[in-house]
Amino acid sequence: MGMNQNLARYHARAPRYILNTEDDCLIRVAGPRQVPWEEGTEIKNVSLTGLAFLAPEDLCPILGEIVKIQFQPPGAKQIASYAIVTRLDPAENDKVLVGLHFYKMEMGHRVAIAQGLARRLKEISDREKIANFQNGAFSFWRRSFPQIFLMVNYFVIWTLIMGLLSQESWLQNLKSWLNF
Repeated sequence: MGMNQNLARYHARAPRYILNTEDDCLIRVAGPRQVPWEEGTEIKNVSLTGLAFLAPEDLCPILGEIVKIQFQPPGAKQIASYAIVTRLDPAENDKVLVGLHFYKMEMGHRVAIAQGLARRLKEISDREKIANFQNGAFSFWRRSFPQIFLMVNYFVIWTLIMGLLSQESWLQNLKSWLNF
């Protein structure tokens, strides 16, 4: 089997969601022989139009083959669909990155994928906003520390001088010194 084979250029692509550890990353695949297997498979990313997964080289489907897949999209229930193998790229440890384009997928499944991806992307966006806010606040204090430190020092010195000048003994000593 020749690697680096690619039919992906003939299929429309959508933005990918890279699965995280909290996502269900297993996929069941059944080829023309209809023998399902999932051992060693791991979904790498999912989009509205397809997905990519790692498979052992000896269980890898053939480029252009239509396979039946069963997987759980992020934030959705388990779904089954047909897909066409559009990409085969060698990966580490005698594995192959298999790119699939969904084929004749039911509209309900497409909606479930879209909703799950939208939910996950919103969660990521919210986490990034919080992290950026926290980093921004820390960055503000780090940048402003020298100015704040100087302002506090000037305030302390000014307070001490005003305190000394407000004492009558200090004023009398100053007056006597000036009259001297």
